[in-house]
Order: sequence, then structure tokens, then C-alpha cells
Amino acid sequence: MEVSHIKNTAGFTLLELIFVLLIMSIISVTVMLQWTASGIDLGAQAKELASDIRYTQSLAMTNGQRYYLIKQSSTTYQIMTSGGTAVMLFNGRTTATLNSGITFGTLTNLPNNLVAFDGKGTPYTTSSSPGTALTSTATIPITSGGATKTISIQPGTGRVTIS
Repeated sequence: MEVSHIKNTAGFTLLELIFVLLIMSIISVTVMLQWTASGIDLGAQAKELASDIRYTQSLAMTNGQRYYLIKQSSTTYQIMTSGGTAVMLFNGRTTATLNSGITFGTLTNLPNNLVAFDGKGTPYTTSSSPGTALTSTATIPITSGGATKTISIQPGTGRVTIS
């Protein structure tokens, strides 16, 4: 009399594997459809605005004169020289326009809707020289739908951050 031993092997059948992949595909398609592109646009727009603020500071330090970034409307801004001449931006224009559906919120600690930098890179709240130095953190919020990104500028150093 022979006794046969049956081994139980752990693993997945091909049918189980296909079923799991099908469920994962359905879940990922559902998530992708609910994920709006505006969040991506808002983050990219915040990085572009922060870069333009840093560029303004760099121009001021390089040329040893005041440059400022000014909010022109709820969706546009410009970089200006101390004499009031608009600076050509990287896109070949003198006015930057926020992407569709993105607008500026209320600027904090920037009463003239601008941030200026002197030849040392120090931030100011006025375009004229000597002007009024920034004494507390300035914020520039941009919004899209219910989402907000805030660009902050530190007094003294002009350090720019995004939150």
C-alpha cells in the first residue's frame, strides 16, 4: 500500500493575477479622471512667478539699481526698471499673464502691489529710492478653483519660497 503525499504550493493562478490587474486598472483610471490638471498648472505657475521674483532681484544686484515686479491686474504682472521701463521676459514679452483659471489673491505686506529690490538684493515695498524696506514677510497668493499656492518673500534677504 502506497501513500501519496499531496503538496500544497502557495501562489497565484493566472486567472487570479488577471483579476487583480483588472481591479488595479479600474482604480487607477478612476483616480486619474478625478485628478484635475489645475493643481499641476497652479504649482507650475507658482514656480514661474517665484522664478520671476528671483530674476528681478538678480537684475537689481547685477545692474546695481532698483528693479521691481508689479502686479498689473488679477492675472498679469511686469518686471520694471527704476525708470519705469518694462523688462523683456523669457517668453519675449514685457507682460506675464497667469495661466487660464489662475488669479492673484490679496497680496500681504505689499501695499503698492509690487516688490522692489535694490542693488544689494534687499526687498522694498516701493519703487522709488530710497523707498520703504520690507519689514515683515510678504506673501503673493495665486489661486485656481479651491487650491492656493503662496509665494513668500523674506525681509532683509529677499528669500523666495513657495508653500
